[in-house]
Amino acid sequence: MKIRTLLISVLAFSFALAACDFNGDVEQGRAVAFDPATKTMTIVVDANRNSANPSYTGAVITYKLPVEAKEMGPKPIVGGLLKINLDKSLVIFDPISNAPKEMTVEFTDVEKNIGSKHPKVAGKTFPLIDEEKGRVTIYASDLKALITFKPQRLLSPEVWTAGDIMRVAYHNDDKIQAIRVMNVSKTDIFKR
Repeated sequence: MKIRTLLISVLAFSFALAACDFNGDVEQGRAVAFDPATKTMTIVVDANRNSANPSYTGAVITYKLPVEAKEMGPKPIVGGLLKINLDKSLVIFDPISNAPKEMTVEFTDVEKNIGSKHPKVAGKTFPLIDEEKGRVTIYASDLKALITFKPQRLLSPEVWTAGDIMRVAYHNDDKIQAIRVMNVSKTDIFKR
């Protein structure tokens, strides 16, 4: 009986060690493109690799979605807004150059400490584009700020929308084939 228990323990330990042998990596970034027809998703990687202080200005990577559908989290909302620097500019995704691009804007109003349930934002869809005045109003949930600015030129609403934050796991031997995708923006890891 003891030998049997010992063998089962050794076997279980061997499987545990084999499962820990993950020859891959994980990237996190903002979704800027998603195509269910070609089963691909493009993200701009967090250059800081720090979820407390992200900077979505890194590499632009297009991944093939996981082969198994169960390894794909909720589909992402895509958008071109990558970073807000309240001193002077925005960083947006430029699909022509396929790279992040800094855009100088004139901030006309910034209201801070605006939670998602505040009457100024609750139930509203952003961005709000005022073509007559040439202004755009966005709500940045991560900054808890309602921001109005004048860009150099008005662009489509998708440009002023922040895409969902996506986490992608892949094997080192095939870095563009995702093995698991998590929508960080839509996943509550504390929910039971």
